[in-house]
Amino acid sequence: MKLKRLEKMRTGGSRTKMQLSIPVPKTPDGRVYRYSPNIDAHPRHFVLSEPVVGFVADPERAARMKYPPGTRGTVCPYSGVRADDAEFTHPDDRKAAIKIIKQTALQDARDAFSDMLADVARGSKSITYKPAARPSKPRPRFGRRDLMRLLVCDCCGRDYGVFAIALFCPDCGAPNLALHFAREAELVGQQVDLAASQSKENQELAYRLLGNAHEDVLTAFEATLKVAYVYRVQNRPPGSALIKPVSNDFQNIDKGRKRFDEFSFDPFAELDAAELAVLSLNIQKRHLIGHNLGVVDAKFAQHAKEAKLGETVELVAADIRAFAALCKRVVRRIDDMLGDVPLPPPAGETEEKAMPSATETVADLTPEGSAVGKWICKASVDGLPWHLDEDALIAAFPNLSTDQLAEALADLAEDDYVSLAHTISERLPRIHVREDLFLTFDPICMESDPVADALQLIPLVLAKDSVNVPGLHAESAMPLRRFNPAIGMIISEIGERRVSGAWVEGYPTPYFFVVDSDRVAIKRLARRLEG
Repeated sequence: MKLKRLEKMRTGGSRTKMQLSIPVPKTPDGRVYRYSPNIDAHPRHFVLSEPVVGFVADPERAARMKYPPGTRGTVCPYSGVRADDAEFTHPDDRKAAIKIIKQTALQDARDAFSDMLADVARGSKSITYKPAARPSKPRPRFGRRDLMRLLVCDCCGRDYGVFAIALFCPDCGAPNLALHFAREAELVGQQVDLAASQSKENQELAYRLLGNAHEDVLTAFEATLKVAYVYRVQNRPPGSALIKPVSNDFQNIDKGRKRFDEFSFDPFAELDAAELAVLSLNIQKRHLIGHNLGVVDAKFAQHAKEAKLGETVELVAADIRAFAALCKRVVRRIDDMLGDVPLPPPAGETEEKAMPSATETVADLTPEGSAVGKWICKASVDGLPWHLDEDALIAAFPNLSTDQLAEALADLAEDDYVSLAHTISERLPRIHVREDLFLTFDPICMESDPVADALQLIPLVLAKDSVNVPGLHAESAMPLRRFNPAIGMIISEIGERRVSGAWVEGYPTPYFFVVDSDRVAIKRLARRLEG
């Protein structure tokens, strides 16, 4: 009997004892379903795609990879367990494959029987045979409809999706905890933006949105620390002492520190005393919002000097962003610990405060505006436009009143170094640092010149039709802090529709395309910069 359909699946063996192969089912967008062989790696399920085309790893990030990208074997993103690719096949996929083979074999048998009857009918004058149409049954496929988080490993560029907090990249095994939390912070930022866009008539809704965003920061932060801690506990040597249930220990800095101290590690070490105070206050504020409808009680009033008993706690967009930024720094340190890379030194006991000088002004700015601009420039770690941390600004200028700081910010805004947006808060406005600030202040504060750097990048950009920004950074060999202001100048000349709106950590965009009109604009930019 001929088995035409089964023959198409055959990868080995003989005609009577075939070795068959079924392609692994994929999601509608082409990702492969995977299932961790580690029964303790909840929820075990994830999806895996191909590496992003054109991705070029930052050499510093590439050093975090545990395995060369693309090698045989898969890493469980939830537990770090590595096994053969075949061991990550979902049991339901195996069942579906068996059903497919059974269905295919049955169709082959029906075809063979139909051919046999047709042969009999052709040799007989009294027998006629007309086979009825048999619609093909749809092939069984396993699927899942849970909410999935899609990520791209910032070390190897692998595209994958997870259904819980991911510790590791399934391909190279690099820690991806900070990448996962960065997405949480991005979503919180979008919630804050949504709150800020509400009209005066919707201030109650705006407050509710800010409250939800604030709660989400701590919820994600607590869950992230807990997952990292449990991972370390599960990977202790055999015979280690039992631990107490975690409960809500990671909603408290001291308790969280005590937990990680079991491994001689302090996730909060990079935060100074002022930053720890801000983090602690926001944790207390979250409890107030979640359990007391935002009404200040006696316990919270002890932590916040400005809070008044019985009043609704103040929620400021900048505070929420600052809260998320502090949490990101803690998670980044945990990510470094998981990657076995050298940890940044702990924060010092004292911090030099920025002071305005009447003799050190920039352009038409006042001494206060100049001092704030310099401080912003030095505080930036990546040279990207960003939302300024209001509390950090206040802490950096203890001798300036809120009114003086507000006037200094207005001075900077007058020259388009920052943009200001007043929110429901009565404190300083929301501050967004603009690219122009780096163009003016970098030569003064950083001993670098974005104009010269842009001129260095322009030939590299003009040689390409599609520019992978992280790859261009690696090609340029510039420090990230210098690279971003320079590439920002060039991207501003590119048509908006040709600049990717996707988010990538550390860069203004993951990629952009260059057409003839863009080349003309970039060349004109070069002529202007050359003077």
